[in-house]
Amino acid sequence: MLSTKDLSNLPNAERLKTFCKGLAALDIIMLEEEWSFIRRYTYNPAWRKGKEAFFATDGSDQSMIVMFAPEGCVINGVDSELYDWEKKLPRIEDLIDGMSPVLQKLMSSREVKKMKSTFCVWTEDGVTWRCNPMDGKDASKDLLPMIDGDPQTYVEYGKWFYPADLPLEAVRQLADGAPVTKELAAALNPKRSDWEEIKMGLDKIGYPNEL
Repeated sequence: MLSTKDLSNLPNAERLKTFCKGLAALDIIMLEEEWSFIRRYTYNPAWRKGKEAFFATDGSDQSMIVMFAPEGCVINGVDSELYDWEKKLPRIEDLIDGMSPVLQKLMSSREVKKMKSTFCVWTEDGVTWRCNPMDGKDASKDLLPMIDGDPQTYVEYGKWFYPADLPLEAVRQLADGAPVTKELAAALNPKRSDWEEIKMGLDKIGYPNEL
């Protein structure tokens, strides 16, 4: 299973960015704006100058931020029940040991400082992922599989969260970054037809659409 103990199924950074945007787009299509506060996935294409970020949460104790920069990509995850708040462990210095200084700056962002860390994964070439696994549980086996690049992950998420039986072909288009059309949105969520609201949401996260 994908975790800090085995990163072989983690997609390259380019695929990961597309997949993450697709997850955020799926939440926009499936959940009306008035329910945006329960969306699990969000994407900010202008997080910092020249940098983008994807945010994920289970709505409870676990959360993750994926930070994309020209110099590489960093994934920070946390389970607040596993983090030792008294001793402040694991130490961020241990998690980022061996990381380039420019990527370390991402780990000093206010978002990461606020959420804390129980694991950190990064790539500098966009292909080879690295980490410094800690002893015991770190929540990576729960969080990293969310972004494994497999369209079936979207389908399983849909069954559990919305709940809905999402058509795999429509989901695959979203996972591949295909522009959202009215036909694609309707295939995913036949109950919605407020195209302007969907378009505004997709434009906000920088997801291509033809609405």
